[in-house]
Parts: sequence; C-alpha cells; structure tokens
Amino acid sequence: MRVRRKRGRHRRRKDRTLPLGSAVIVASAVAGVYLTASPEGAQAVPSTVYVSPSGSDSRTGTLTSPFRTLEKAFSVAEAGTTIEVRGGTYYPGRTLHSSVDGTRRERVELRPYEGEKVRIDGSRLRTGSTLVALSGDYWTVSGLELRNAPGGGLVCTSCSEGVFEDLTTRGNGDTGLTLRGGGTTDNLIRNLDSFGNHDDATGGQRADGLAITHGSGKGNVITGSRLYHNSDDGVDLWMWASPVTIEHSWAYGNGENRWQIPGFKGNGSGFQLGADRVPAPSPAHVVRTSAAWSNSKSGFDAGGNKGALRIQRTTAFGNRDDGYDLDGSHARLRSNLSVSNGRDKADMGRFAVSQDDNWTPGARPSPPFVTTDPTTAYGSRRQNSALPVTSFLVVMDSPPLGSPMN
Repeated sequence: MRVRRKRGRHRRRKDRTLPLGSAVIVASAVAGVYLTASPEGAQAVPSTVYVSPSGSDSRTGTLTSPFRTLEKAFSVAEAGTTIEVRGGTYYPGRTLHSSVDGTRRERVELRPYEGEKVRIDGSRLRTGSTLVALSGDYWTVSGLELRNAPGGGLVCTSCSEGVFEDLTTRGNGDTGLTLRGGGTTDNLIRNLDSFGNHDDATGGQRADGLAITHGSGKGNVITGSRLYHNSDDGVDLWMWASPVTIEHSWAYGNGENRWQIPGFKGNGSGFQLGADRVPAPSPAHVVRTSAAWSNSKSGFDAGGNKGALRIQRTTAFGNRDDGYDLDGSHARLRSNLSVSNGRDKADMGRFAVSQDDNWTPGARPSPPFVTTDPTTAYGSRRQNSALPVTSFLVVMDSPPLGSPMN
C-alpha cells in the first residue's frame, strides 16, 4: 500500500507550530499594535469608531471627526466596538494586532463604512510581517481587501466564534488567511477570495489560499470561497486535529510558478486534507458540493490523513495528478466526479468506500457538461457576495453527480 504525503511539510512548518496551551500571541517576531482590555474606570470607548484617509489620530474617532490610521482604531477597541473604515487604501506601519475578546452579545467588528471599497496594503511592513493578527474571540472581519503583506494577510490564533466574510486576501508573502492553535472553535469563513499569495523566500511551499493548520478545534466551516493561483495549495488542513467542514467552494490553478521563483517547491493541491502526526483518531473532514480544477497536483488530497473523510458531490477536473488522492484514508465518498485529470481513477487504497462515483475510465462514460469553459466561474460575485452563477462543470441530464457549482 502506498501512502502519499507531502514530504517534509511538518519540518518546513515547524517554525509556525504553537504550543496548544500557550497564551497565544500571534507573530511574536513581529512588532504589532497590541490591544488589552480597558482598565476598570477608564474612559469608555465609543461603540463605533471611524477611520478615514482624511482623518487624524488626534481626533475623537467619530464619523465627523475620524481617526487617520487603523493602528489607532485597533488601540482603542474593546468588546462591543465596531471599527468602520472609510473607502481608500491604508498602509499600516506595523502589524494590526489584537488580543481583545468580544462576547456573544458584544462582538468586535472591523468592516467598511456603508460598503465603501477598503484596501489594507502591507507593502510597507517589515520582512515577514503579517498584516492582521488576531488572538481574540467573537470577532467579525468583513468586506476588506488585505494585500501585499510580506507575511500572511490575516492570521487568527486560538480564536473562537469568529466570522471572516466577504474578504479578499491577495498577493501576500504567506497564506492569505490562516486559523491556527488550540481551542480554535466555531469559526466561519464565508465568501473569501484568496489568490496570488506566494512566498518567494521559501520556494513557494508555504503560501496557501486558506489554511487551518497546526492546532485543533471543532465547528470550523469554510463556505462559498474561491482559493486560486496560490503558490502552494488552495485549502490546506495540514496538522489540524479536528474535523473541518468545507462546502460550496472552488480551488483552482494552485501550485504553478507564476512568479518565476527559483527552486520552486509549491505543492499545488486544490484541497489538501492532510493530518499526518496528529493525535489519533485522524480528523474526519467533510468536503461537499465543491470543485477543484487545473491544480498542479491533485484536486482532493488526503495528505496522509487516515481518517473517515466524508467527500460528497465534488468534482475534480483537469488536475495534473489524481483527481482524488486518498490512499491510506478511510474516506467515504458519494456522487463525486473525476474527469480529464492526470489519472481519473481515484487513488483510494483499500480502506475507502465509494458509492455512485464516476471516475473509472471505461467503466462508465463521463457525463456531458453544460460547458468546460471556466470563464463565468472567474467572474464577479453576485450582489449578495455568493459565488458567480456559472454553467462550468454543471452536469446535464444526470442523477445528482459532482459539484452543483451554483
């Protein structure tokens, strides 16, 4: 039996492993803006503070007297604070870091003002710096573009009950959005576009579109996301000990050396479900109604995870290696579709169970697609931020098979 793993990944990411019982300080090598709860008796922070390119940090942070920098807004935030950001491009001089906890009733929110276009650009940060680093619970971060940081776009460590939605993370020097650490529970990542992230200094082998890695915690969900054109994987669950649910998401074009990185080492799976060397039992991640295409390695890769992965109504199309590389896992698969991959017969080993899947050349003909032109899948999101309407990879006149795409 052949069990395929990403060789050396645990070694190359060892520097990012955090003790699960630690106090969870993100990016300890990065000088950030640290938030602490306001001391008892201190002046109350307004429930909403505003930031504007035309503001000043000597002002009061109101709509008519806004702050100038996000650093200032982060420094005054506490449970129940909403940071409203006026349209424009912001260039923080330090990592935007917070360890403040919200509560179920009083979340901490970071969002654009009335849907204005907000770009947070990390190109002026020092080498290796993350753009936004959180270690607090009950945060909502939405509607922003996080780009060009030397390190990752957003890292949340040991966070619970977070909502990260309608975000774009692109062109960062590490993974676009990362959850990590122990006690990372019940977070929702919704309608994320994460693309073009690439770590040139380490050969492209660390920058995923989205990673939930090196830790544990139940109830984390990824939905409605596009993870594409990253130097490593689209989604990476490497060394995550608890089940994660992925649904209605697409991963494509990952692992190509678009940046001419010398000695390129990007892996390039669409959905990397690896859990090698985590405490038994291996996590039974759930992937459904999702698609992976044109990745440089596999569409869906167990990566050494021996758990009972649940993979249902997914499509792997035109990936350079296997559509499904699940050797060694106890995966349970149903109504999946593999077409035009390097090897269309799924590499499952002897433990996986397949029902109503279509991927064995010659055994069943490939069903007809409405179209194999992906142009519409690359278009703008719908008004409600959902994935664009597309006929790409939609199966015609067939029982439910493969990703419904819409």
